[in-house]
Amino acid sequence: MKKILAVAGMLAVMAGAASAQGGGGGGMGGGRMQMSPEAADSMNLARLFEGITLNADQTTKAKGIIKSAREALAGLDRQAADFREKMTEQNNKRNGDLKALLTSDADKAKFDENAARGRGGRRGGGR
Repeated sequence: MKKILAVAGMLAVMAGAASAQGGGGGGMGGGRMQMSPEAADSMNLARLFEGITLNADQTTKAKGIIKSAREALAGLDRQAADFREKMTEQNNKRNGDLKALLTSDADKAKFDENAARGRGGRRGGGR
């Protein structure tokens, strides 16, 4: 009986330790919680227009462009040989459409800087 209790206790400890490490979930998320599409859109808007002030009309149009681009990307076959090329093409189209909303050369230059920074891959951490 003591052996059964000892084994049960060890299993409980091991299960608790495993769940404390967080969800495994490899894949594209790398174990991180996946954000909603709307949250990702907001993050892209903030990243691309960091340091740029948009009026209400520009913001509404920019959100629509980002949403349409996300939906177009979702329709691509991630396993296709030309996926990366099509994704880059779609992102360039999105960025061109977003940049067209801006009126000043300074804002356009800042947008280009923000977009280039986003293409640099992961920032920080240096994994």
